[in-house]
Amino acid sequence: MKILHFSTRLGRSAGGLYHSVSGLAAAMADLGADVTVMGGREAQFEEERSVWGRLPLVTFPLGRARYGFAPAVVSEIARLKPHILHVHGLWSASTIYGRLAPKETQVVISPRGMLDPWILKRRPWIKRPHAALWERPSLGRAHVHALTDHEATAAAGFMPSLRERTFILPNGIDATSPKGGKERSGALYLGRLHEKKQVLKLIDAWDRHAKKLPLTIAGWGTPDEERLVAAACAKTKKVGFVGGLYGEWKSEALSSARFFILPSLSEGLPMAALEAAAHGAIPVLTEACHLPDLVAEGRGLKMNEDFSNFHALVRQMETMSADEAQQREASAKAATQKFQWPNIARSMLDQYVRVLAGSSS
Repeated sequence: MKILHFSTRLGRSAGGLYHSVSGLAAAMADLGADVTVMGGREAQFEEERSVWGRLPLVTFPLGRARYGFAPAVVSEIARLKPHILHVHGLWSASTIYGRLAPKETQVVISPRGMLDPWILKRRPWIKRPHAALWERPSLGRAHVHALTDHEATAAAGFMPSLRERTFILPNGIDATSPKGGKERSGALYLGRLHEKKQVLKLIDAWDRHAKKLPLTIAGWGTPDEERLVAAACAKTKKVGFVGGLYGEWKSEALSSARFFILPSLSEGLPMAALEAAAHGAIPVLTEACHLPDLVAEGRGLKMNEDFSNFHALVRQMETMSADEAQQREASAKAATQKFQWPNIARSMLDQYVRVLAGSSS
């Protein structure tokens, strides 16, 4: 079985897909699967390509709009003749390639949170014609990989016929060995500096409600987004901005934070929250993060998306005893075991076999 993963952007600008697609493809290759990855490269890609390891890559340059259309991609997919073309993401040229893939190629599409109602409401004047031309025809021939029950429901709401062709499988994470011996302290936000993450609102609320618990913002985004966050942090002594953290620096931050906070309005399945819990940080998540297991009783903490419970939430974080924190940490960490990449990759390969079997019946 020849598998081709396609992601419009292969660098960090892809956000969560940078780690989720590379993690899935690498884990499949480790299991012996024939895997190739195709996608767009930006100017800084040579600094970012290490996440793909030894995976075979077919890349093409992205223009300023980063839409990702390149006529040569269509012919390259035809030349490779994959049995499975797994397209990650919507609302870009990725769905064009799904629609134009050879008839003998079976298409799997992972919306990656891009059918979430919050996303669909953004720029509807662009999404409606694009959906008519590309998303609906591509999805009409594809099987859909949903990360959660919520995403499966969103897919069926967007296109009811998908109900029978959707399977659910979460994102994965690498096995971790959190660094011990260092006392945990403070709260951490780590991720993209995107409006749906509500980072600026988080900084303002932290400044107004926190008394003794420091917050670190570790994030990356456009230069304008980074400037806005840095300026907001400069106005308070309670919040610090350290920019993007990767590799050992990221692991160190996750291993030393007491809490990991993600006040998001829209997510597929946030890998940073899974990684944080696996490293021992107590997750503080909104319902839009779609990780109820991590905020179940005795694990993480639930945060309202409108910040209406924020004052009480910060008080709970600041007054939590060491014993309670350790219990929550251990319980949340245990809940991440099922998300490790080898298990996810094996299940995805099983789904591919079912897709191919259905195409030949």
